[in-house]
Amino acid sequence: MAEEDYRNKGRLSNQTGAVDHYRRILDNDRFEPSEPHWRRISKNTITLFQVLIDQDLKDLVSVLEHYPKYTEWVCEHFRYAYSYSENSADISAAGKLLTLGEPYFSKQFVRNLVRKLPSMDNYTLEEVQAFVETLKEKQRHWHPIIVNHYCEAVNEFTQKQRLHPLQKIVLTKGLNEIKIEETYDYSAEDRDAVLDIPYMN
Repeated sequence: MAEEDYRNKGRLSNQTGAVDHYRRILDNDRFEPSEPHWRRISKNTITLFQVLIDQDLKDLVSVLEHYPKYTEWVCEHFRYAYSYSENSADISAAGKLLTLGEPYFSKQFVRNLVRKLPSMDNYTLEEVQAFVETLKEKQRHWHPIIVNHYCEAVNEFTQKQRLHPLQKIVLTKGLNEIKIEETYDYSAEDRDAVLDIPYMN
């Protein structure tokens, strides 16, 4: 089945329905865990997961919760994801994927997943202030990597924008109420941080 055929299928909001949507492909797959990455699953299944990764990750997480044997393969496949479409990840789904993928973390997997999160680049001051309030409310529910990422994004916003001192105080006060947790370090300062070549760990 062509990639476009997958994209044209109606998206189902119900979790079980989403899994049923793809069950025929997954149940017919010949999963070979001992094979190299590109030969471990069928071409149809590779195409399916590429499409699910390209979307908002909700259906991807639903599939992995029902077919956990593919979790390692999906995390590894993020190492080859140099770019994405304009589809940003759903933040909650991205957090669930990070939780599912923790045993298989690599710097490229985490970094490319974080890159897929909704960007704050075009946010107004009011939108950033509202998002800080959301961060405060969601910090116990979102994965620490995501919370830390957005705290850094807000800090960068305050540094780049010409804000009134009182505006900076408001944003900083909100961030001070958010707990920064020590978590997986996916940063890199060498050339691999830019290239993200597949052999990097």
